[in-house]
Formats: sequence, C-alpha cells, structure tokens
Amino acid sequence: MKKQIFEVNSKQELSDVIENNKGVLIVDFTSPTCPPCLMLEPVFEELAEKGYASIAKINVLENQNLASEFNISATPTLIIVKDNKIKKSVLGYQPLESWIKLIEEI
Repeated sequence: MKKQIFEVNSKQELSDVIENNKGVLIVDFTSPTCPPCLMLEPVFEELAEKGYASIAKINVLENQNLASEFNISATPTLIIVKDNKIKKSVLGYQPLESWIKLIEEI
C-alpha cells in the first residue's frame, strides 16, 4: 500500500499528520540548500511508493519556529514516529537499505 509524502508548515499540520498516520512516519527536517537532504528525496519517494513509510517534510528555512521547537540544529534531521510515538532520531543521509532496516526494527 502506497504511503504519502506531506509538506508540513505548522505545528498543527504536523500534529494532524502524526495523529492520522497509520504505520511509520518519517518527519524530515530538511532544507532546499542541503545536498544530503536533496539526496534523500528519491530514497523517501521509494520508501513511500513501496509502502514502508509516510514522509512529513518540514523546510527549516520556512519553518524556523517549528525547527527550534524540536531543537533541530542540522539538516537533515529525521524523526521516526510509529503509533504516535517518537521511536528514533537520525541525523544525516542514510541509503534506502538502511532506512528499510531501521523501519523493520521498530
């Protein structure tokens, strides 16, 4: 079953996505000027396409308040949420195989 990729621009939008998500959600604190972030885009598209996870993308340049609320100091910072609970935080680029392994372990 295909998962979704969301653009999130407020705390309320993020809360709604987390509450309505069934399964694994990766919250991607990203920046359009960050090369590792850009490298993750096709990885996340494949994860969503294959049904491993939904993705909530938060542009830290446009959403600085949200980024500071989560103490984001570097991009990409990725938070894995399952059953409305934060399960793991990951910093930096990870290849597709690593993401699949992480998702299967939580």
